[in-house]
Amino acid sequence: MKITLVIFAVIVVAAVCGTVGWRLLANRPSQATIPLTAKPQGKVAIVYYSQSQVQNTATLARWIQKHAGGDLIALELVTPYPEPYPATLKAVERDLNEGRLPKLKTIPRLEGYDVVFLGSPIWYGSYAPPLETFLRANALAGKTVAPFCTHGGSGEGRFVADLRKACPQARMLERLSLRGSNQIERRLKRGLSLRHTEDDVVNWLNRLFAGPQND
Repeated sequence: MKITLVIFAVIVVAAVCGTVGWRLLANRPSQATIPLTAKPQGKVAIVYYSQSQVQNTATLARWIQKHAGGDLIALELVTPYPEPYPATLKAVERDLNEGRLPKLKTIPRLEGYDVVFLGSPIWYGSYAPPLETFLRANALAGKTVAPFCTHGGSGEGRFVADLRKACPQARMLERLSLRGSNQIERRLKRGLSLRHTEDDVVNWLNRLFAGPQND
């Protein structure tokens, strides 16, 4: 009986600590605390695709726009992937296996832009198929490309390598790869700000655009 009570007490304490921990993380301010010392020159576009309900990649895109400026361009599907997230992954896997590109509501043209921030979640080791649809129409030749991605813990995979193949005539800068949320965290509606703040974006921008940008 005593052993049972001890085990029960441990479970209760763990649950309470876990809940408090989640709340502390959820309430942590995401605003930048360090100064921005460098920004891109020329006309800027932030092009991204974001799928999950917690909008990991969209959150990162908004942080980038807040500090780098530019036009925020979300890629939207004619037929959105199904929710919940496991159903999304099954649909993506089917598209990849069949070599099928999802149709976008509109395909933005970037002729007048100099710097393109290009973002996606990482699915099956690379960027999402909607980004491939966009890149088939926009090779981004001669533009400066700053890639960014979010993932659930598996890392960025072939993200940058595949981008280089898709737009070989673009000037590719250092990528920003941040962990967003895994499937359990998504169900709890926990997103990118669980682990990251805008400081990650500011540090990245300061590294990317410090000094001459015309080399």
